[in-house]
Amino acid sequence: MAKKGIVLGLGVFFLFVGMVAHTQEKVQNRTVSERFIAQVDFSSWIGESFKVSPDSKQVAYRAKIGEKQIVVVDGKEGEQYDGIGKDSLIFSPDSKRVACAAGIGEKWFIVVDGKEGEQYDGIGKDSLIFSPDSKRVACAAKIGKWLISNKWFVVVDGKEGKQYDGIGTDPIFSPDSKWVAYVAQIGEKQFVVVDGKERKQYDSIVTIGGGRIVFDSSDSLHYLAFIKNNIYLIEERIELW
Repeated sequence: MAKKGIVLGLGVFFLFVGMVAHTQEKVQNRTVSERFIAQVDFSSWIGESFKVSPDSKQVAYRAKIGEKQIVVVDGKEGEQYDGIGKDSLIFSPDSKRVACAAGIGEKWFIVVDGKEGEQYDGIGKDSLIFSPDSKRVACAAKIGKWLISNKWFVVVDGKEGKQYDGIGTDPIFSPDSKWVAYVAQIGEKQFVVVDGKERKQYDSIVTIGGGRIVFDSSDSLHYLAFIKNNIYLIEERIELW
């Protein structure tokens, strides 16, 4: 009986080893392809600007040519500018479009798919964004060079919104890409603007420590707001506006 048990045990062992070897052989026979994307000139690229598209099939980065800067997408160089906004280079969610903020002289504008937009005195840092469906673009911009006199507004698909004393948050699209929301300021009061419509004013909207506007669905959102020293959760439905 002991001998039979040993023989049976060895049989199971060799069967297991054979199965592992067969599995390894199948893995080793996998098909691998390599597709050239781009050659990077490390002498001119700005490494911190390097971006990979959401589908991980394209790359883009800023590079220097003398005193100018360019955007390079998959090895293809774009137009030369006096400057390109730090961290402004973005891919659309579907990986088919590229945008950035660029400057010539003292003017700044956004460049989407190689096309330049209207020039302003400034583009909000990190404010450039594509909609979830990749079809729309928004950013914050300003006119005026002095802090006490400049005005801020949000530009959506090339159309300028109402001017305010300040824009408190970067614009955000609803999940269905239909609405754009952001925090605006007039004097000492702040409020949320959705699709150009101003909501109730508060002493401030919470935008520090992770505070932000959150779309719960395509037609509802929430945020935190101060009334004096009290914090309130504000929940709103767009269809009721």
